[in-house]
Amino acid sequence: MRILFPPTLCLLILFTVGCGSMVKSHYQKPRVNFPAHWQQDDTGIPPAPFDWRDFHDPLLDKWLQQVIISNNDLAVAILRVYRARLEADRAGISTAPGVSATLNTGAGTALDKASPVTRNSSASVSTNYEVDLWGKLARQRDAAEWARQATEQDLQSARLALLANASNNYWRLGFISQQLTVLHQSTDYARETLRLADARHRAGSISSLDVVNAGQNVLAQENRLTALRRDRLQALNEQVLLLGVPPGSPVAEPSGLPTGPLPEINPRIPVSVLGRRPDVRAKELRLREALAGVDIKRTAYYPAFSLTGSLGTTSTALLAFLRNPAGSVGAALSLPFLEWRQMDVDISIARNDYEQRVLEFRQALYKAMTDIDDALTQRAQLTTQETHLRAALDLALQSERLNEVRYRQGAVPVTFWLDAQEQRRQAELALLENRFSQYRNLTQIWLEFGGSPQ
Repeated sequence: MRILFPPTLCLLILFTVGCGSMVKSHYQKPRVNFPAHWQQDDTGIPPAPFDWRDFHDPLLDKWLQQVIISNNDLAVAILRVYRARLEADRAGISTAPGVSATLNTGAGTALDKASPVTRNSSASVSTNYEVDLWGKLARQRDAAEWARQATEQDLQSARLALLANASNNYWRLGFISQQLTVLHQSTDYARETLRLADARHRAGSISSLDVVNAGQNVLAQENRLTALRRDRLQALNEQVLLLGVPPGSPVAEPSGLPTGPLPEINPRIPVSVLGRRPDVRAKELRLREALAGVDIKRTAYYPAFSLTGSLGTTSTALLAFLRNPAGSVGAALSLPFLEWRQMDVDISIARNDYEQRVLEFRQALYKAMTDIDDALTQRAQLTTQETHLRAALDLALQSERLNEVRYRQGAVPVTFWLDAQEQRRQAELALLENRFSQYRNLTQIWLEFGGSPQ
């Protein structure tokens, strides 16, 4: 094998640097059309729409911290990030020069006659290095790095989704607690109505039909209570699952929804808000990884050039190693580009994967825009609906009071009063549901805007 002299090696290194830059594809972000009402001239990444502390609920803050620390799904995502980092490290190791060493020692003597014991030892050190002639190894490192960064964005997405689920279930428990309070009051009210109807029936003021109607109302309220208690147990089990502990463990359970003012949201949307979203960033990073994959497939069929070197000795004594060294260096050249048909298919497949990622990235951006618009539109609708529901509750309370007075005066049957009670109950529950929906909507807005920094 011909030995390459230093001048030749220097020229080869200069040549490889130029070749590597020629085959590298330059990334260009896909063009996307933004909605007309989005701000186009913003600078920098906008802040989060609000912070969890804006709700002024210490129990919520403590609960979210516990979930982040203890959730098993998030722990799995963290392990995936660590594995991606190891993969990136492995890609760097595989492109570095390889070094191996061997050390052998032995002793022997003839068995047919008395002869002295013969001892021998050998040692060798060898190295192997593939010259990055076309930048293939560099692109492998780039692809591993893009994959690592994308996995870290996946972790951030998992963290945001976990916080959203934990807060929504927390508020769901608060909503159920308030529903239970309303239904307990309604059940007590229904029992009192039944007692009053029974007393008036015994006095001959009303017919037995009013007593039957009042009794049916009591049973209906008790059935609602039973169903709502089941919903509460399901929500508590969800809390346990989020915390990653066995069923029956103590979890955060609020007594109701917060009554303070809700955080204000700026309806004007900057384009850069999409840069906050980890799912969008992960899509773009995997797009860049796919582009690097095209270069890797292409350069895999370019001539590969590797250098090997060894230094070794064999002697009757290991201590004589330095007195009898032998060195060699060689070069090996492979020509995989001769498989031109296979090369064309593999490169086309890699290019197809990249084009799919381009479309997926563009679609992810458009979906993110739609989700943000939907969340903000729902925010405005829920605010308007709250005003109407409060007015409806005031009217329902007035109707209930008037029908109670008329029933006690004997002007109307008990069904009028019972219907008014039901309307008031439904108005209260509708207002509670609107409040719960507003909290869930705020969580969705926070999630669509990319959450807040860790």
